[in-house]
Amino acid sequence: MATDIKAFPPMFNSTVVPFFPQIDNSPKNLDNKNESEAGDDIIQRVRTDKLSASVKITVADDYWVRFFYGLYRSIDAITFKQYSPLLQGYDTRSVRIENFKYSMQKKSEQLEAVAGVWDMSFNIEEF
Repeated sequence: MATDIKAFPPMFNSTVVPFFPQIDNSPKNLDNKNESEAGDDIIQRVRTDKLSASVKITVADDYWVRFFYGLYRSIDAITFKQYSPLLQGYDTRSVRIENFKYSMQKKSEQLEAVAGVWDMSFNIEEF
């Protein structure tokens, strides 16, 4: 039976994001590289599956722009939870937000009952 991933919305510092952003995961491996006396490379895998991801979100409320900008600007490390098909539940990582960008979509200021429609993008990098 398939897992209902709607039951696992993404979370940033225990704040549930009520929409599913586009998250492109690019797991990385961390290696130590040394050279032997004979000149051969000695590579030691230190860690696998380090989270590195780009996030794209479109929101119809400037609250979320302020929320993510606050995380980017003032907090060194945040807790990020997302659904993992391998765990069939939440995968929790300590990350930082980098390269935060936002812009308001054209003519969205004319919409009533919302404070514009905003496109945001940023990278998250696990410690």
